[in-house]
Amino acid sequence: MNPSVVVAALLVLIGAQTTRLLAPRRLGYLWVLLLAAAGLSCGEFVATALHTGGPQLGALHPLADALGVIGFELGGTLLTPARRRGP
Repeated sequence: MNPSVVVAALLVLIGAQTTRLLAPRRLGYLWVLLLAAAGLSCGEFVATALHTGGPQLGALHPLADALGVIGFELGGTLLTPARRRGP
């Protein structure tokens, strides 16, 4: 397996778990995973398009990818109201 795929999966899982830890009642876990994957894809696209994004690790730019994940997770968390617990 390509090491870049492993690093990308770790970035997505770490971003999702961090969001669930800091804001547990904001988003469902599936949405958190989707936002993290979208942030990673967007961060990689921006890094590739602008030829920047910090050091390259295989096919990934971990710094740009992490910033993309953080941006998408933060945006999703701020735009979603807190869920209420049932009675």
